[in-house]
Amino acid sequence: MIFIVAYGNKNHVISDYKVKKDSKRGSIIDRNGVILAGDVKTKSLYVKNILVKNSDQIALKLARLFKDLNYQELKLKLEKKTKKDWVLIKRNLSPNQVAQVKNMHIAGLVFQDDISRIYPHKSLLSHVVGYSDIDRNGLSGIELSYNKKLHQGKDIQTAIDVRVQDALDNELRIAMKKYKSKAAAGIIMNVNNGEVIALSSLPNFDPNNKEDINSTNSFNRLVSGVYELGSVLKILTYAIAFEDNLLNEKEIFNVKDPIKYGKYTIKDDHYVKDNMNYNDIFIHSSNIGTVKIAKKIGAKRQKSFFEDIGFLKKLDSDFVGLATPIIPKRWSDISLYTISFGHGIAITPLHLAVGVSAIVNGGSLVSPSFLKRDDQIIAKKIISQNSSEKIRKLMANAVSDGTGKKAEVKDIAIGGKTGTAEKAELGSYNKRKTIASFVAAFPIEEPEYLIYILFDNSDYIYNSGGMLAAPIVSNIISKTLMMLHEL
Repeated sequence: MIFIVAYGNKNHVISDYKVKKDSKRGSIIDRNGVILAGDVKTKSLYVKNILVKNSDQIALKLARLFKDLNYQELKLKLEKKTKKDWVLIKRNLSPNQVAQVKNMHIAGLVFQDDISRIYPHKSLLSHVVGYSDIDRNGLSGIELSYNKKLHQGKDIQTAIDVRVQDALDNELRIAMKKYKSKAAAGIIMNVNNGEVIALSSLPNFDPNNKEDINSTNSFNRLVSGVYELGSVLKILTYAIAFEDNLLNEKEIFNVKDPIKYGKYTIKDDHYVKDNMNYNDIFIHSSNIGTVKIAKKIGAKRQKSFFEDIGFLKKLDSDFVGLATPIIPKRWSDISLYTISFGHGIAITPLHLAVGVSAIVNGGSLVSPSFLKRDDQIIAKKIISQNSSEKIRKLMANAVSDGTGKKAEVKDIAIGGKTGTAEKAELGSYNKRKTIASFVAAFPIEEPEYLIYILFDNSDYIYNSGGMLAAPIVSNIISKTLMMLHEL
């Protein structure tokens, strides 16, 4: 019996997919040159039908070896008369699979050089790097955002530090399991130039195993999801109030009684005391007090500031999948009240990270970048240095004396704000379903980095941002501080 198992001549092979086999797709690397996605040489399996004597036997053997191939489909393919010399059976075989096919000694099977896209860090960077199809065309993330440049063979250097990414992802994964959360997400940014140093959205996926990718694990909650994020937005309320000179330390607000507006009742999550100054309102996260400050601001000014900071539109970035916020059709008084403490407007977590970065960095709004930045940064001034310093002081107090105590980190002063937002459901809010989050900047005296962590639909003893997200922020900062100092 004669059999042929040979290396094919690319001049003779006509691929079903017309792959440009000789073209190199550029690599995706982290800020330190670590490869995040790259090409590797492989072999693809073809059959020369004229040499096939027993299509049924060959189809059976190949279906047993490759579990993703269907016996009946293979049999039809082997029996089908075609003008093509060779017919594709399977792309991108591993060296072990090539050896197994050769050992079958089946006549008519031919190997051809091919190229496969690999992701050495597996699921770690799936929502940043994304993935490509079998022909190495980008389908999501950096792979899709910069598909043209990558096809031209140009490498793409991201702002990601894979070491920081690993620490962020690991802490989120542990906490998500502990809190029994539906999902978790986190981002670390450079507040001064907008670089995204790490980004993790869980659940995630392994881009090497495309058959396991689905709509749930491929959804990037940080850039594609819009949420009412709760009290973290109080930072914006205070930024407006300070910028417009509406607050002074001696003014006392009575926060004892809930605020009623038509069918709406606004109350605090927990009682602290009847009367508070603006510092107390912020560090204890009083909704009642925040609404009273918002009344000083007014709906028109609030909307104008939210527009200035970019919360009313899609973010300015080349990254694919950025979602557009959901804003009130009419910015009424009740919109003013609820938005002041983080309800009534849905934004992406990336919006929040970019906006708070601008507030704490001295007032300069910078667009987010998933690529390492070497060019001059274009910034828009949104608040004064003085207002920024006042906000940073409040955020420091919230960690030392308020709802963010569990975020404290040894040997570095951080500032932050908790957020616990009930999720909208069937026209009302469900207290059992929350977005629990914490945003922090550090070192708070002169911030360099921001971290924002959130947990979605947790089933834990406590479901607040101060109890769930704040301690995880502390862990992550502790484990990444030395790495971040090196950047």
